[in-house]
Amino acid sequence: MKNLTIENKTGKLKLNDSVHKDSADKLIDELGRLYGRKAVDAKMQIGNIVCSADNALELVEVEINSPGGSVMEGTRIYNALREMSARGVMIETTVNGLAASMGSVILMAGDKRKMTKVSQIMIHEASTTAWGDARAMKRNADLLESISSEIADIYAERTGGDKDEIRNLMYAETWMNADKAIALGFIDEVLDYNKKDAKAEAFDIETQKPENNDMTLLQRLFPDNDQVAQLEAQISENDSLRAELDSIKAERDELKEQSAVLIENKVVIDGLTTENESVKTELETAKAKIEELEKSTPAAVVQELASIGQPAPIPTNEEASGEIDHIKELSNLKGSARTAYYNEHQAEIKKQLKK
Repeated sequence: MKNLTIENKTGKLKLNDSVHKDSADKLIDELGRLYGRKAVDAKMQIGNIVCSADNALELVEVEINSPGGSVMEGTRIYNALREMSARGVMIETTVNGLAASMGSVILMAGDKRKMTKVSQIMIHEASTTAWGDARAMKRNADLLESISSEIADIYAERTGGDKDEIRNLMYAETWMNADKAIALGFIDEVLDYNKKDAKAEAFDIETQKPENNDMTLLQRLFPDNDQVAQLEAQISENDSLRAELDSIKAERDELKEQSAVLIENKVVIDGLTTENESVKTELETAKAKIEELEKSTPAAVVQELASIGQPAPIPTNEEASGEIDHIKELSNLKGSARTAYYNEHQAEIKKQLKK
């Protein structure tokens, strides 16, 4: 479905949606194809009109019925319209139903701004949903303050009003009917299709219903009712916040899964670390024991072996040849070790005693 139609060098564009990436992309893409440099370079032809520098579209009418939405995407639309205005294209914006939040900012892009008699404009401070620690909340608060200040600059510049006074209206979440909006400079003209001099094509006499009007059932049942406009704007804003909340919940669940994996890995690492420390302690104990045994005398080694039920080591050939002083070795032993050594070397001991 195209948002843009061409009539006598005039592009008629409808923004009948909340402001988000898709709606902004569609609007800006169609504007670029019909008004942008690509259209001029390609000499795109629309009916009898060629998009050239000498025969360019002269006017774009933007009809707005939007509860607002994304600040960044709304800013893209605003800047695209102001860029066209700077190139000589006349921009007319008209509120037909509701221009709330970023919808009201897009309204400000018009060189001429209009509003139907039963429509509403709403301005307020920038808002968002957030979670995290105190520093995260402070960053979000600073960002919202900066965004609200920039939006107030746009309102002040386009309406000629005082920024501080406009900021107070934003703090209070101000709703404006046509009379209030024109008094505050937000629009230049009020369109009243109930007057006799209204355009015939704007009203269907047979059905008594506005043509090409995107009014909701509540608006048709309760015309000129400010509470209906407020209710529908709140519903739309709640839907947008709910979508953001769902996105945040999904991100939170993903972070929980990642945290669970990290905790599990930490438990494994801690277990391995504890096991490594235990093995290290055992190795150090064994090393100390070995060093202690290496420093011990042969007699002490024999005694240690005897204490655990091991026989004394068998003498080497050199020891058997008489190099070992068995009497001396025997004197160094005690108890069962001494008895075992004597029984093992009885003959050698007796020979040495005779010497």
